Amino acid sequence: MLNSIKSEYNQTSSQQDDELCQNLDDLKQNSEWILGIFEAGRGPLIGPIIITGCFWPIQNHNYIVKQCSLSLNKQFYQNQTESSEIIFKLKGKALQFETIEISAQKLSTKILAYTPSDVNEISIKYTLKLIKQIISSGYKIRECYINPIGFKDNLNDLYKKELNLQNDELKFIVGMHQTIIAAQIVALQERNIKLQQIQQEIYPYGQMGSGYSSDKLTREFLSKVSIPVFIYPKEIRFAWQTTNATFKEKAITIEYLSEQNRMKQTKEQFIENPSILEYGELQFENYNL
Repeated sequence: MLNSIKSEYNQTSSQQDDELCQNLDDLKQNSEWILGIFEAGRGPLIGPIIITGCFWPIQNHNYIVKQCSLSLNKQFYQNQTESSEIIFKLKGKALQFETIEISAQKLSTKILAYTPSDVNEISIKYTLKLIKQIISSGYKIRECYINPIGFKDNLNDLYKKELNLQNDELKFIVGMHQTIIAAQIVALQERNIKLQQIQQEIYPYGQMGSGYSSDKLTREFLSKVSIPVFIYPKEIRFAWQTTNATFKEKAITIEYLSEQNRMKQTKEQFIENPSILEYGELQFENYNL
């Protein structure tokens, strides 16, 4: 009897999957969709920020939530492996997701720019870019749920203005939703893949840790991969306080001198005082041979 019920359930589930797959174009053209945005990797000083948008038709909401076991009771979802497999299985049927990556190098460059941006501004900019990509692909998004961390109170008005939307076209909602849980699972998985790639490329025989400065393994990792002049590989956020402090300890100071103030140094003078080295317009202080 139990096997019969399981067989019937699997057959029904398979039929639903096939129907969803066959009707994707119709769903895209004729259905209203809901979208959830999640951002992974804001705090750590290693690797990129991954922003993911996960979306599906409103009419398929209950089916997808049930299939993927998406619960709002757990902010940090514990059963990510099983849910992730189902989410990726349903992608291209009634469930879609898109991701956008902000590299560590790009983050630090924008934060330290002449006209600097903070992490919130950068996040909003790339979230808008992701939403534009999804809308321009032809999906009729009617509700967009945003993870509340770091976002402003006037988010709804701000996003509508930036996206050039009418008042009744799209509603932005700050708060948790099943679409955000699904986006969280995808974003964390994508970022973990990136971190594994980074470790294999620059530190294959050790552990990077969590990427937070409070992690002992991460601090050991930073001490192992730091190098003169460039300090750290590009995958490490050089604008973060922990890595920025290392500049004073390990960086080679380079001072650019004007032509009239530039002091010529002979070989004999350098041998006598090797703490200062000049070559052309460059002067290296605290340079150890």
